[in-house]
Formats: sequence, C-alpha cells, structure tokens
Amino acid sequence: MLQPIPANSDVPLKVGDRIRIVPEFQEPGDDQFESVVIETAEDCTRVLIRTFIPGFVIQQVERIEARMLEVLG
Repeated sequence: MLQPIPANSDVPLKVGDRIRIVPEFQEPGDDQFESVVIETAEDCTRVLIRTFIPGFVIQQVERIEARMLEVLG
C-alpha cells in the first residue's frame, strides 16, 4: 500500500501536519511561508497542502508528492 511518507520521517503525513517543501524542490519564496496538510488519500503518495500567505484572501492550495516535504516541529 502506498503512503505519503515525508523526506524527514518514516511516519505517513496526516491532515493538520505543519510542513515545508524540501529546499531542493522549493521555488523562490517557498521558504517564507507556512504550509499545512489539508487532505491525504488512501493508497497515494501525494497530499493536498495549503500555504498561508499574509495579505492573500484566497490561500494557495496544491497537490504535492510527500517525499518533497518535511514535517516541522
């Protein structure tokens, strides 16, 4: 069974986990904002994340491979 395993852990990601994109996969500015997992799917390595950007009414949402993420604190 496939699971969303982040780069810095062997425990699958779950809704509510605070994460960041691993530096090698970051685009400019990605390191300045906090992101959170908002959806995981059964038997899938991708998760849906929301990035909180101050001043934006609609926050950025994207689906990304868990291996491209690190769990924070």
